[in-house]
Amino acid sequence: MIVSVGDIMVDVYFSFPDQRNPRTDTVGRIELSGGGSAANFAVWVARAGRQSALVGRIGADSIGMAVEQELRAEGVRLFLARDPECDTGRVGVIVGHGGERDMICDRRANARLSPEDVPKAVIARAEWVHISGYTFFESGPAAAARMCIEVAVSHGIPVSVDPAAYAFIRKVGRHAFRDLCAGATAILPNIDEGRAMTGLDGPEEIAESLLAQFEVVALKLGADGCLGMRRGTHQTVRERVRLDAIPTLAVDTTGAGDAFDAGFVLEYSRTQDLRKALEQGNEMGAMVAGQQGARARRA
Repeated sequence: MIVSVGDIMVDVYFSFPDQRNPRTDTVGRIELSGGGSAANFAVWVARAGRQSALVGRIGADSIGMAVEQELRAEGVRLFLARDPECDTGRVGVIVGHGGERDMICDRRANARLSPEDVPKAVIARAEWVHISGYTFFESGPAAAARMCIEVAVSHGIPVSVDPAAYAFIRKVGRHAFRDLCAGATAILPNIDEGRAMTGLDGPEEIAESLLAQFEVVALKLGADGCLGMRRGTHQTVRERVRLDAIPTLAVDTTGAGDAFDAGFVLEYSRTQDLRKALEQGNEMGAMVAGQQGARARRA
């Protein structure tokens, strides 16, 4: 079973014309869809036919009930705490030119995930544990994520981390953030997150810097594809793979990184083949970027 730990959200999409009417109504469109980095990852794992589990926290509200129902219908095994005081998290998404998006995150119940919410026995029996980096930005969720990593490592279970958001990494500080990721097998950042974690600029130097701490690095480069490295003995680079992006008309990049992560972990956990894992990540990330919504099914 592949276990994902972290955020569960409802994404609220806002589409409106460039010209809005000040101080009155403007006709536009608002869509709701399931989101949250950990939840997205768990759904893609389940859709691939692998056993998938999700650890997180939702509100005791109607949105939380709907989210839980949707995830169960996807075949995800749920270990969710219900928060009696905070509602389920939500994200406002404004999609711009080329599918790039701006997001306003309201984490709510996600920000109150705690070590008491972690099913340690489930983590100890996992095949792989995936951590959403959003959990590292408040003390309670960070403690829960660290517990998951420590339990996994103590049982010889590989761990991957998606750093999640470069702005939050800068706020925490790159050295403190890297300490929070300690023990992970694989780090799966995008280029902006890689820069925030290392203070470096180029993909090669970022990946090599991260390889000093992590056995495997999969660096997502957007339209420039991806770069993977695997460490050999004596901190040397054993394997380096650079892939071009799959040609895609980007509609909405929300969740594309989560889908890449799922594709990478699905293949790497099965074969330990870095190239094939990057190819699978590329394919799944491109599929999501070509449609609106983090969990859109192929048309």
